[in-house]
Amino acid sequence: MVSTLALSLALFAAVGVSAQRWSAASTSAADSVLLSETTDGDYLVRRYLVRNQGDADYTVRYQINLAQLAPALDNNTNQLDRLGYFIDRLVRDTTMRVKSVTITGYSSPDGPVAFNEALAQKRAQDFRNYVDRKYDLSKHYDITLHSVAEDWEMCRALVAQSDIPDKQTVLNIIDSSRPIESKEQALKKLPPVWSYMKRHILPPLRRVEITIDYGEGTIVELRRRIVRPAPAPAPKPKERCCCVVVDDSATGIIVEMPVVGRDFDEYERELRREADRTERAYRHADRRMERVGREEGRTVEQLAGKESREARKLARREARIARKMAKAEAKAAKKSYKELERGMR
Repeated sequence: MVSTLALSLALFAAVGVSAQRWSAASTSAADSVLLSETTDGDYLVRRYLVRNQGDADYTVRYQINLAQLAPALDNNTNQLDRLGYFIDRLVRDTTMRVKSVTITGYSSPDGPVAFNEALAQKRAQDFRNYVDRKYDLSKHYDITLHSVAEDWEMCRALVAQSDIPDKQTVLNIIDSSRPIESKEQALKKLPPVWSYMKRHILPPLRRVEITIDYGEGTIVELRRRIVRPAPAPAPKPKERCCCVVVDDSATGIIVEMPVVGRDFDEYERELRREADRTERAYRHADRRMERVGREEGRTVEQLAGKESREARKLARREARIARKMAKAEAKAAKKSYKELERGMR
């Protein structure tokens, strides 16, 4: 059996498309389900449903002490456009199924803890109001809200990869078991450290993240030519006879004729050899069918591995983009903070 190149490429595209279409943070291996198997002339036609699981994550920034979305802030416009494109495809693509939608609000670890807890909750609710106004998302899917006040975990990660002064001391303070308020006060007692954190570390922590877990499927058709064994030749009539009857109603003399042609035993041996060849052809065709089935299974596994590698590549690309966004946001936050300080004076 020979699979057509075009449809093999189509199967590859179906498996890899979800890793390329969205900013998927993680993607599990694809699996395939045989939907039908029919014959079309000289072809065996199999239809598969190739299913993929993934999640799409989008992050928007909020200004210090505020819970109102600013679409023009930093990279928010790009993130909101990408979210809108994803939701549009989600509505139009009937093979996609949403498992869950989660919106999480965050606040940076500066200021009173109670205020930050309320601020993180308000940010999550504010962004839910935004997606409901724009896409009526709550009407179609169940949305879960979470909040994280003073995201020390991400704060530590940003500090670890930064050029902050006296980095090890800062990490020791963050990792200590002292109360949250005590950590903040200890950092503020290090003016160069706190000044760096206000410019580069704290602004990226003031954010809302939306995660959409989904599954999608693509129907792929594979056509394979059926190899049919050559039909066995029809047995020839026996040539041995004792006589030839010219006409059973003849009234003349019946003449006895000698045997014409090869010996009857030799003819029987040839018939057996022909039958053996036909049987071997059928067994060979069965083995080829089994081998093609195994090759088809390996192809699906290889495509799943390809998709996983593409997903990891995209995740690394997203990490690089996030670092660039953090640097750009830090510059903008510096200006905003200075304006705030002048206003407070």
